[in-house]
Amino acid sequence: MSGEIRTERLLLRSWRESDREPMAAINRDPEVTEFLNRPIDEATMAAFLDRTFEHWREHGFGHFALELAEGPRAGETIGFCGVAFPTFLPAVAERPELGWRLARSAWGGGYATEAARAARHDAFERLGLEELISIIHPDNPRSRRVAEKLGMAIEGRVHNDVFGRDVDIWRLGRRSAGVDAGHALA
Repeated sequence: MSGEIRTERLLLRSWRESDREPMAAINRDPEVTEFLNRPIDEATMAAFLDRTFEHWREHGFGHFALELAEGPRAGETIGFCGVAFPTFLPAVAERPELGWRLARSAWGGGYATEAARAARHDAFERLGLEELISIIHPDNPRSRRVAEKLGMAIEGRVHNDVFGRDVDIWRLGRRSAGVDAGHALA
């Protein structure tokens, strides 16, 4: 796993062992996990970074740790953002998913959108992906708003057997994002 992406206020970076506890704390917050598309229990939290490292080894990309790069909380891990294959949902497991999860203390500051824009740009420019999806619970207004700001639109719904409910699949194509012939417009 390598690389980092800097934005105006954030650092999307490689994971460190020291990120285990901050991510576990984020994943223990019931408001953060209210709309997740898979269960988060202690075993899942313990395996989170191991699965993330494995995805990077296998595919050369994955979720980045998300760190504040400025202000009194600079250096604090506030979640993750990046692209990974959503193997937890077989109907779309082969499509790259742009995902994000932030600590509740980081909500409302535009960090999710800022990070997701940077990850979107990386996915289309560096990785050369043709499309991205995001899997969003229909009742999750915060994530829906981030997807809208990224230019994504609902493509349809798929059934999540784990929870026995449908989830929205949001999609953004490379050309729709303003990326053509290796040049990003926004």
